[in-house]
Amino acid sequence: MRSIHVFLLALCMTAGACTSWRMQPGPAPEAVARLNGTGTVRVTRRDMSVIVMSNPQVVGDSIVGMAGDPPVRAAVASSDVQRIDARRVSATKTGGLAIGTVAIISVVAIAAAVAALLGDWN
Repeated sequence: MRSIHVFLLALCMTAGACTSWRMQPGPAPEAVARLNGTGTVRVTRRDMSVIVMSNPQVVGDSIVGMAGDPPVRAAVASSDVQRIDARRVSATKTGGLAIGTVAIISVVAIAAAVAALLGDWN
């Protein structure tokens, strides 16, 4: 029963593990507005500098959010934005990791069972 708990814990940990940046279509204010003030965005400015913001919002003519470590309020003028990328869960990567985790746990469980069985033959 304990191995089932370990298996389920490993499976749950992989569920949200694989994320990637995905370009958001449309003008910057619309792309950010679709996120409803949640998540994380990577803003690429026209000068190719990049800022990563959490909980972005459109305020006036700017994209405003928390950036840095420790987080501080940051703003970028919408007219200065070249590209907006949002962090999204990648179903392919997450599925691959989940299948890989299941395969590894299965191999370990089978090896442990075989070792226990062969150990009793002596």
